[in-house]
Amino acid sequence: MDVTLLKVTAVVYLLATASFILYLVLSKELFARLSPIVLLAGFFVHSSALGIHFFQAGYPAVTQFREALSFYSWLMVGIYLVVQIKYRLNVLGCFIAPLAFLMSLAAFAFGTGSEEIPPALKTYWLPLHVTLAFLGNAVFALAFGVSLMYLLQEYQLKSKRVPRLYERFPSLETLDRLNYLFLVWGFPLMTLGIVTGSMWAGIHWGKYWSWDPRQISSAITWLLYGTLLQGRIAAGWRGKKAALLTIIGFAVVLGYFLSAGSLFPSRHGGRFE
Repeated sequence: MDVTLLKVTAVVYLLATASFILYLVLSKELFARLSPIVLLAGFFVHSSALGIHFFQAGYPAVTQFREALSFYSWLMVGIYLVVQIKYRLNVLGCFIAPLAFLMSLAAFAFGTGSEEIPPALKTYWLPLHVTLAFLGNAVFALAFGVSLMYLLQEYQLKSKRVPRLYERFPSLETLDRLNYLFLVWGFPLMTLGIVTGSMWAGIHWGKYWSWDPRQISSAITWLLYGTLLQGRIAAGWRGKKAALLTIIGFAVVLGYFLSAGSLFPSRHGGRFE
C-alpha cells in the first residue's frame, strides 16, 4: 500500500514541477496559486505513505537507502511549504519540486521490498538522530536553491539584460538574507544530528567515533557549513561568495548521500554489526 502511495507521490511531485515551471515561464496568477497546492497534495500523499509504513513495520521508513531518499525529500518539501507561507517563494519551488521528484523517483531504483530492521536500530535513537540530521540537510537544500537563484539573478543584472523570466526572482538582498537564515537554522540541526548519532554509537558500539564513512562525511559537511556560517557572522561573507560556498556544501551533502552513502561499507543501516 505504501509503495503505491509513493508512486502516486512521485507523479504529483512531477505535476507540481510542471506547474511551477509554467508559472516561471508564463507568470500567470493561476499557476502561482496552483503550484503550492499541487505540491501540498503530494506532501499529504507522501505523509500517508510514510505513516502506513510506520504502522505496518513498526519503525520509521529511514533504515534503508531508498527509504532515506524518500524521507529526505518529504522533509525538504515540508520545510519549503512552511517557508512559502511567510515568504511566498514560488520561484524557489521551481528548484525544490523537481529535486523532490527526482529523489522520489531514485528511491524506486533501489527496490521497493521491505527488509527486517537490524536489532541495533530498534531504539528511540533512530527517529531522533535521523530526523535531526535530515532536517538540517533539508534546510540546506533550500539554502542551495536560493543560492542558485542568487547567482542567476546576479548574472542577469550584471549583463544589463533581465528577461521577464528573472523578473519573478526576489531581490539579491532578499536572497542573501534567506541564505543566511537557512544556514542559521540548518547548522544547529545538523550539529544535533551528529551529536545524537555519536551518543547512539557510544551506547551501541562502545565508542563515540569509529571512523565510519558516514561519520567522516558528516564531519566534513559540518566543517564546511560551520566555516561558511562563521565567515558570514565574523568576516561578513555575503553575496556571491556565500552563495558559491553554500552550493559547494550542498553538493558534498547530496553527492555523498547519492553515491558513497550507498556504496561504501558502513555500520549505518546494519550493514555490519
